[in-house]
Amino acid sequence: MMGPLQTGKAFWLSILAGLVAGGVLAGINVAIVQPYTAALADIQLENLLAEGKFDEEEFDVQLQAIYFSQVYGSIIIGLAAGALAGGAFVVGKIRTSPLKAALMIAGITWFVLYVIPTVKYPPSPTATFDPGVASAYQTLLAGYAAVSGLAALAIAFGFRKIKRKEKAFGAAAIYLAVIAGAFFAFPDYQSEDDSLLPPPVVSAWRSAISLSMTAFWFALGIICGLLWTYGSKRAGRGI
Repeated sequence: MMGPLQTGKAFWLSILAGLVAGGVLAGINVAIVQPYTAALADIQLENLLAEGKFDEEEFDVQLQAIYFSQVYGSIIIGLAAGALAGGAFVVGKIRTSPLKAALMIAGITWFVLYVIPTVKYPPSPTATFDPGVASAYQTLLAGYAAVSGLAALAIAFGFRKIKRKEKAFGAAAIYLAVIAGAFFAFPDYQSEDDSLLPPPVVSAWRSAISLSMTAFWFALGIICGLLWTYGSKRAGRGI
């Protein structure tokens, strides 16, 4: 028997799920993403040596910072995503099983906060290795992700009280219209240095990042769903 999951308990279970999913993301980054990052770093090193701009200490510090963010930054991402999923579960009051609710929240969030922004601004090797370029790229990516997320949130709240079965299609249509407008309104990001890198290496690196982020969001959904189900069963026993 399942009972209603208390708000505080649902939130903390979501934080725990985010911590575990963040660990999963860190492991995938180490196993899959970092080898391609290392390959790009070798190419960057060769270019710096050819241009006579190589500073060994600066390069090593920068590379270690990238590896550090891929591991420990994953934990921060996991905690933030867990809090977001928990908030959506509590506020949304989704009337379905906890596992289905978690997978739905994770799938929508993955699409809104990762897929849509990445289509507009795919990962840039130059922005990864050049701090001077990174600020411009990250500002555009964060701004576009914010527009996508806020648009989805506002539309979800606007359609929350509508009981028609077609409301999901209407909400999706409005969201796609808004994000299409934002796609053309936001400036493109183009780096000439990215185009000079070997396309197979860049494509493999981007594919590895996409795989890791997709695995992360759906791992978060599964873990949240299992923990929410467990919490609901415990609450049911107490009724």
